[in-house]
Amino acid sequence: MAQTLGRLLRAALEAALRLGDALGMRGARWEWKKQTWKQALETRVAGWENLERGVRARTRMCRECRTLVLRNERTCPSCGASMFGVPSGGFGRLVTLTFPGSMTVTTLLITVNVGMSLLILLVWGTGGPSAGPMRFLSPPGAALYLFGDKSTHEIFHGEAWRLITANYLHGGLLHLLMNCYALATLGTLVEESFGARKLFLVYTVCGVCAFLTSALFSPAPAVGASGALFGLMGFGIVYGKFRGGGAGRMVAEHLMRWLIYGAVMLFMPGIDNLAHFGGLIAGGLLGAVVPPGEPKSRAGEMTLRLLAGAALLVTLGSFAAMALTYGGHLEMLRQRGLLGG
Repeated sequence: MAQTLGRLLRAALEAALRLGDALGMRGARWEWKKQTWKQALETRVAGWENLERGVRARTRMCRECRTLVLRNERTCPSCGASMFGVPSGGFGRLVTLTFPGSMTVTTLLITVNVGMSLLILLVWGTGGPSAGPMRFLSPPGAALYLFGDKSTHEIFHGEAWRLITANYLHGGLLHLLMNCYALATLGTLVEESFGARKLFLVYTVCGVCAFLTSALFSPAPAVGASGALFGLMGFGIVYGKFRGGGAGRMVAEHLMRWLIYGAVMLFMPGIDNLAHFGGLIAGGLLGAVVPPGEPKSRAGEMTLRLLAGAALLVTLGSFAAMALTYGGHLEMLRQRGLLGG
């Protein structure tokens, strides 16, 4: 397909150039333009051909032993290493090559965080002018409650799913932008070194531990991804400092500076420092035991698949529980006179 399109475009360009020659276009500048257009077309066609080869590819290379493996194999038949994360052909490869970064877990997490904020704003609007400039586009507290914030009483009375959903809610535009920026940096760092599934697993576990710590010691409602993000920082610092070698120690030093900047938040009002501490400690503990990269054995692959699958099911189940209880919670707020309508 790409080759046929390339031949048609080359023929069209040659016809246009010959027309220009026939119309009397001459000189060094004209010749330079002709060569520039030809080179630009060849570069574009070559990119299309590479894209087509990537989509049609029936094999992919094992990252461990460099063996060519059929694209539908989940483990390398030669060394048993997981093939998860190794690009393969098909539609997924087309999307990845056309939109680089679109298939990463980091991008997906950012998308869900932004999507939840947009959904709440569309349904409930903002908290009003009284929210102040630091809480621009801040949703009403009732909306955050209905969509699954960290409400201590509810968490310990049958709604533990809030430990998940609270990680994807934010208290305003600035809160959302700061966390998405940190997630784009920290998430990419962990995902490139440990793989997409381990990033999601660490992010989920740290987020749960963050809000569980907060719920155990504080009755105040809370939302935000910062507890999970502190977990990613703790994960990177512990792994880099004690297990990552020279390069890892350099990364750990860089993340320590992030941690120092984060310490400034200790003195800001409305910040859930308990969640930050809980996430940081959980991330540090995971950094001491989680190995980098994809599993190199079938047992390791099965274990990671089970844990990552469980994290995904728990996350999806938590959002489903939020949706199922939304109506009941809304009616309860109305009966207590906590809604305007």
